[in-house]
Amino acid sequence: MSGLFDGLDRLDLDAHARRWSAPEALRTDGAVSEWIGAAQMFAARIQQDPARLTGDQWRAVAEAWPALLAAAERATGVQHNEWLLRDLWLRASLLKELTETGSAPDVPLLQPGPILDRALDAMPTDPDTAAALAPRWRELDRAQVLSLRMVRRLLGPARAVAPLLADHPRRGEFEAWERIADSLP
Repeated sequence: MSGLFDGLDRLDLDAHARRWSAPEALRTDGAVSEWIGAAQMFAARIQQDPARLTGDQWRAVAEAWPALLAAAERATGVQHNEWLLRDLWLRASLLKELTETGSAPDVPLLQPGPILDRALDAMPTDPDTAAALAPRWRELDRAQVLSLRMVRRLLGPARAVAPLLADHPRRGEFEAWERIADSLP
């Protein structure tokens, strides 16, 4: 163990950004729980007061957050879209909060389009199949139910930023999913 997971609760935002941007973070192994803890602590620091972050801090966060998640996925696997969902939800919540306060910086981390694109790309089925299965979800096998639940989970962050995506090229695809969202288990 490299000590990369030590003292996560004592790190400030800048220290987290430095730690997860460091080249050794990409080569670190660790248990899923260690990576979840690292992601939770870093996300908590980012969310403390995002409107007060400087441009330099946003650039550091925009580099370090994806690096942390990539290292976590490399070390542990996708974990049922754990890392993707953490990323989408953090981005969506930050974007929503900063847009409401009028202080959203222009960094790739805070662009609404990739939230929608990545959620739609990860869908485990198509809208027509999901629409046909959703009303009778109690009759389905476990894998089908989990697939429908993943659709619901992936739609969450996209729905949070939907007002910012009126002109997105995939808006129609999102709206097809949106029509069935409330019928999903």
